[in-house]
Amino acid sequence: MSATENERRRCAVMTASARSVGPVTAALRAMRADTPEIREIQALRDAIAERIERDIELLDRLDAGEFRS
Repeated sequence: MSATENERRRCAVMTASARSVGPVTAALRAMRADTPEIREIQALRDAIAERIERDIELLDRLDAGEFRS
């Protein structure tokens, strides 16, 4: 077998193995997938974080006496 044929076969094997995905990789890809459910959960987390920030700001203003008569 010539060096060129060996190189061609080696590249074909490397290309095929690069495309194969094991079960762990497939599971990680599925967990990281951008699905509507994931987007909804992230939107909910963002809304909760914003609400907490607003409430903390309000508590800071109350503590500073901003609303005292």
